[in-house]
Amino acid sequence: MEEEVCLVDSCTSNTILRESTYFQTLKKSKGNVTTIAGRDAVIVGSGRATITLPMGTQLEIEDALLYPDSTRTLLSFKYLRKNGLHTETHSVNNEEFLLITKDNGYGKQIVERIPSLSTGLYYTYIKPEQHVAYKIIFQNLDVFKIWHDRLGHPGTGMMRKIISNSIGHKINLAKFPNSSDFICTACATGKLILRPSYLKIRAEPLQFLERIQGDICGPINPLSGPFRYFMVLIDASTRWSHVCLLSTRNHAFARFIAQIIKLRAHHPEHVIKQFGWIMPLNFLQKPSMNIVWL
Repeated sequence: MEEEVCLVDSCTSNTILRESTYFQTLKKSKGNVTTIAGRDAVIVGSGRATITLPMGTQLEIEDALLYPDSTRTLLSFKYLRKNGLHTETHSVNNEEFLLITKDNGYGKQIVERIPSLSTGLYYTYIKPEQHVAYKIIFQNLDVFKIWHDRLGHPGTGMMRKIISNSIGHKINLAKFPNSSDFICTACATGKLILRPSYLKIRAEPLQFLERIQGDICGPINPLSGPFRYFMVLIDASTRWSHVCLLSTRNHAFARFIAQIIKLRAHHPEHVIKQFGWIMPLNFLQKPSMNIVWL
């Protein structure tokens, strides 16, 4: 789905969305929303929604309203505050912007910059969260979800057997959801199967310090003082490891050489022969490691 224009309004009490793809849970409900024009708008449903702003900020909205016939999408100021964000106005070349900031522990960080229209309204672009499996159904699954959690996350078939042979609940078997209508995030995470990462080099057990593997991680958020990255060195055959903080990645080579000198001084009987540097990966690549012979 492409981005759509959304008005950021301090007067609206609810966030109104026009597309169901924003919702992770959606419950059918009948209700009216009074607009500024004085007419009542009939909403289709409500539920938890996730929207993504242009600079990547994600907002979780617990009680968003689905109103496909709305002339515009509205985002209420109160949901910015519920997500730990703050707002302030800023002008550049006589153009007014609404800055959305977040306290990262070391000061304010600008996470979004929202421009304004000639009418004085602030607007931005939103899109649904990507790579998230969701199922939208028009029935109330709150009771079913509660018992699904209490019983240890059984499958839908096992749930039907347990409910039909037990008392003390208010679940109607006539409205029992199908397996394709209910998705539990915890169950989906537990059943997730990741492909194993195989090393390029398959060898016999190595001697101590024969091969050292390293990687640089970061940037750290929130920052640890002046440090933005950290480098990890691990011996391939033992549990020896070393972690050092880096203010910039340019210091990694110097810190690595200093650690090699220390290892050679403390363990002269062991020879460091190889150093493996783990390369950045994406989900479609196989693990990659560069080996340097020392």
